[in-house]
Amino acid sequence: MLKRKWVQALLIAPVLLLLAGLLALLLTPKPQLYPHYQQASAYFATNGRLLSLRLAADERYRLRVALSDIAPELQQATLLYEDRQFYQHIGVDFLAVGRAFWQSIIKSGRRQGASTISMQLARLRFQLNTSNFSGKLQQLFYALCLEWHYSKDDILEAYFNYAPYGGNIEGVEAASLIYFGKEASRLTLPEALALSVIPQNPNLRSPLSKQGQQQLELARQRLINLWLEHKQNTALSSSNTKRLALPLSYFTRADIPFNTPHFINQLLAQHHTEGRFYTSIEHDLQQRIQRQVRAYLTRHSDKGFTNASVLLVKRSTLQVQAWLGSADFDNTEIFGQVDGVTAARSPGSALKPFVYALALQQGIIHPQSLLSDLPRRYGSFNPENFDRQFSGPITATDALINSRNLPAVQLQARLSHPDFYQWLKQAGVPLAKSADYYGLALVLGGMEISMAQLVQLYAMLGNSGNWQPLTWQAEHKAQATSQQFLSPEAAFLTLDMLRQLPKPQASLVQQLTESAPVAWKTGTSYAFRDAWSIGLSGDYVLAVWLGNFDGSSNPNLVGRSAAGPLLFELLALLPEQPELNQRLFTPSSKLNVKQVALCSRSGDLPNKYCPQTQLGWFIPGVSPIKLSDVHRAVPIFTNTGLRACWHQPPKTQLKVFEFWPSDIAKAYQLSGVVLAQPPAYQQACINQPIVSQQSPQIRSPQKYVTYQLGKITEQQQIALQASFDGAVTQAHWFIDNRYLGAVAPGETLFWQGEVGQFQLRVVDNLGGVASQYLSIE
Repeated sequence: MLKRKWVQALLIAPVLLLLAGLLALLLTPKPQLYPHYQQASAYFATNGRLLSLRLAADERYRLRVALSDIAPELQQATLLYEDRQFYQHIGVDFLAVGRAFWQSIIKSGRRQGASTISMQLARLRFQLNTSNFSGKLQQLFYALCLEWHYSKDDILEAYFNYAPYGGNIEGVEAASLIYFGKEASRLTLPEALALSVIPQNPNLRSPLSKQGQQQLELARQRLINLWLEHKQNTALSSSNTKRLALPLSYFTRADIPFNTPHFINQLLAQHHTEGRFYTSIEHDLQQRIQRQVRAYLTRHSDKGFTNASVLLVKRSTLQVQAWLGSADFDNTEIFGQVDGVTAARSPGSALKPFVYALALQQGIIHPQSLLSDLPRRYGSFNPENFDRQFSGPITATDALINSRNLPAVQLQARLSHPDFYQWLKQAGVPLAKSADYYGLALVLGGMEISMAQLVQLYAMLGNSGNWQPLTWQAEHKAQATSQQFLSPEAAFLTLDMLRQLPKPQASLVQQLTESAPVAWKTGTSYAFRDAWSIGLSGDYVLAVWLGNFDGSSNPNLVGRSAAGPLLFELLALLPEQPELNQRLFTPSSKLNVKQVALCSRSGDLPNKYCPQTQLGWFIPGVSPIKLSDVHRAVPIFTNTGLRACWHQPPKTQLKVFEFWPSDIAKAYQLSGVVLAQPPAYQQACINQPIVSQQSPQIRSPQKYVTYQLGKITEQQQIALQASFDGAVTQAHWFIDNRYLGAVAPGETLFWQGEVGQFQLRVVDNLGGVASQYLSIE
């Protein structure tokens, strides 16, 4: 009877234990596989090359990877080496446990392991100490628990993400990137076999040391034999078999790439990225640009060029293709860790195209409009050209591509709704001070802007006036934040104007880039601290900066001669895009622009006396296009050579003269150009009064400006200036009905001013009248 009870107890006890274990599994909540899984940051170029791998917060290299992204050979080899019955057991391989117990305990032979993949994951995930009996029981329980709640694939995937691979390297993805420089999905069979044997003894077999590599090779050879044994029915050629046994080369942590460090730092600062980040960086192009920049600086070291920054973006998407923050990140002498792409610097003349674009958009000019390159004072601001010379009358296109300061300032002064300050603010340019603080010096670089912001502005010119933020992702998604800051017509015409800037006269560069038109502009900051060059070609926007991060000046830091040649050397490295380039510089049928014959001298529609024409663009309904009246036929008596009041053939013959507005006529005079003047009248034209063909235009004081009386002194009075028809000989100024005085065309009348609202009026001797309101406080 007693024996029977013992037998029943022995039979019931396992059943009760099993039931208790099942109850515990049912009551145990589903454990999370990755509750505190901290990942490193891995950055990849578009071709899959690793750019940089940064440590996780706990100073470990660890990256989570999906099972589908692990090479099948690595999965098979790991199961073959670690757990052949993985897909058959329930988390604990009882047959393996029995074999290990028999071999290690009963026979006192070599100790054998019996841990399954599930048990190893339990130890790693729950950080168990399995060197004692209690820890082993916990490991068994957690292994069963994981098997109860998760699929086999989930468990295998988690094992690969937790497995140790030597030192502070955890997870197969980090190990693959560090030891072989590639993602786990791209591992070859020999590489997969090597990684499969490391987790069993990561300290002994780590490739981080020579001794570890030797031990790793021994273990890998054993796995190769096992692999071949189990793959007998698989067609493996003898050459493939031999290749399996060839020694492998391993990288170490010292070989981890450190490419585009400024770019990666920017991503870390803005996105706090953890895990994989597939960037839009073109790895090979980045490397070529970096080598070319360093070679350029070496060639021109005698000029004091020591540092440069470069940003290349894809124009249509604003994806960053290359980012060079400095010539050498590790060079402390040039402050190499400063990022020249994001650093705020003075742009010099690099912002001028956008003043012209706004002037085109607001109907102030068209590309062939005549501007005046002459000194003009704006209160206490007295701008000068870079060469301190004056060109006189100059077309808008020539003024832009020759970077003349005075016409640009004049245009900025005429902008409204928005003015230039307002437009820059709208476009996201950070202007910390008020508009009055910057004044008209904005267009000359009297503020600071980063290369990244500047490139976004230039990209608008090739994107129909649309502004987009930079993007770093390899896969482009439509920009929800794009905004229209320029009309498509103004953007195209500005781009076409910049295309006419001649390229640097370097024969080799000229040959390499002659076939591809480039719209480009340069800039030189005050005191020669920054040299800029920015260009659009095909689907690229490229910006180049030369200078010193300590702010020191160098007279050789001139945009056109320092940054310009480097720009074209780098453009020569880019893939040719003839179709995209043609599309960039060809107006679409949707654009409201027309090209017509314009009088070459005046930039207006030619009248019948204009001697020469050229094609020019304008925006119908917007551009200030009118019939030119500069060339006029004057009747001349054939016998005296004096001017007649009307044409009386055959006594008189018609001779064409140029009648320029007074400000342009003065500009010609100051620039040394002598214009032919019509002769004096032979007699007074009593019955044929001469009338003005051009109404006066008040140039000073400016519209919409309120003058402060306290700032008006005897030495600094309000200047009254106007432009008159070329036939005008005298003009009279009035404040309300009060007469102020008379001047000849081109002369200035000064008025001390007084507080109040006034109507300013000017009347010329041919009947032309102009007026505007003036406010003085």
